Amino acid sequence: MTTAIGTDQFGGLLRDHRRRSGMTQQQMADLATLSVRAIRDLESGRARRPRQETARLLADVLRLTGASREAFHEAARSRLAPETPRTAGPETCPPPALLGTTFGRRHEIHSLVELLTVDHQRLVSVVGLGGVGKTRIVREAAGVLRDGHGWQVLWVQAAGLSYDLGELRHLEAAVSGTRGGRGQDVLLVLDGLAHRAEGTLVHHLLARGPGLRVVVTAPTPARLAGEQVMPIAPLPVPGRALDRDAAALDEFPSVRLFLSHLRRLRPYAPRPAATPAVAELCRALDGVPGALETTAAWGLVHAPEELLHSLARDPEHFSAPPAAWGPGPASAGGPGAVARSLAVLEPALRDRLSALSALPGSWTLDEAAPLTGTSLADTAATVYGLLIHGLVRTADEDGRDRFRVLHRVRSVLACRHARHPAGHATPTGRAAGAPSVCAVA
Repeated sequence: MTTAIGTDQFGGLLRDHRRRSGMTQQQMADLATLSVRAIRDLESGRARRPRQETARLLADVLRLTGASREAFHEAARSRLAPETPRTAGPETCPPPALLGTTFGRRHEIHSLVELLTVDHQRLVSVVGLGGVGKTRIVREAAGVLRDGHGWQVLWVQAAGLSYDLGELRHLEAAVSGTRGGRGQDVLLVLDGLAHRAEGTLVHHLLARGPGLRVVVTAPTPARLAGEQVMPIAPLPVPGRALDRDAAALDEFPSVRLFLSHLRRLRPYAPRPAATPAVAELCRALDGVPGALETTAAWGLVHAPEELLHSLARDPEHFSAPPAAWGPGPASAGGPGAVARSLAVLEPALRDRLSALSALPGSWTLDEAAPLTGTSLADTAATVYGLLIHGLVRTADEDGRDRFRVLHRVRSVLACRHARHPAGHATPTGRAAGAPSVCAVA
């Protein structure tokens, strides 16, 4: 829906917030995937009918929260007509701009492209913990399909879609075209689906558009019939045996990603003595890209050893960006993402995860089975489900299949137990009467 915004007040707020953030109009345009002219017209009041979505994108770019964000949106709403039922369906938007360099995701990008082109999978759910890089991987793959294969790409921000995805019916004309007597190749990305969905309409679109493929990004599988699930794991982290080998450490994507963000703020390599601290930081942060980026931002004022010391005292110390950046939201890979993933686990699976979190370091299925009190086959099924949810990762050690509960998962579970010290331990390690998830914001 397109409506008029009161651009006098809104434009003034936009200009003031932009200047305070230190951004040029060009930088803001790049981050919001808008044109410089659009930013200029909004600030000057010449733009009379910008989209409502534009105000949300700009608020995100400016990192507005709380009262500042509400005042910003109130200025945008001040001259809006009353809401009417949508008639144009969900608004497609350009794929998000990729800032910085993608490290260590070549195989995931290649696998997704192959799933859609070689294997002819038509419905793929890319799942994983918040901050692990699902959107970036899909964005990179979409670029390959668009630029290298000539596909049309439709990108939909899916967080606000209804349970039945009924808003998608208005995309039918866009996905049912033909080219040369066959279905036109179209990639429809539903980015950030926040809930399980009823897939009747998705399957209707797939039937209407023989060249259509649908990719969903979500924390957990959407449970759509026929979906191919592609879990995204955190980046590999180095073992401690390599801590003194700077050249070997530099081969690990997690180390390279952390250093790339750090060097944007402090354009020099950490001194050799700090290299083991960087490796330990990557392990402490589980190799989750979002957590690595947010923690590296604090490297402007803290040496790697100091960052590591602070994380040892409080695993969530750096889950939000520095206050100088504005009161931005917590990192996508922070405790909120973990709590949301824990909340959707079936109780039995959650209890088994709580038991596995008591195992120090990494473990094998044989070592885990006695602790969970289940057979080896059931333990394997448990670990499979936890890997899909992104709460457990593989640990490449000694050439054996080993696994590890993420540090941030341990932190949230420990918080839950700490809040209920009076409860007695159950056989699965959960305090009796305790809630299933530690309520960490």
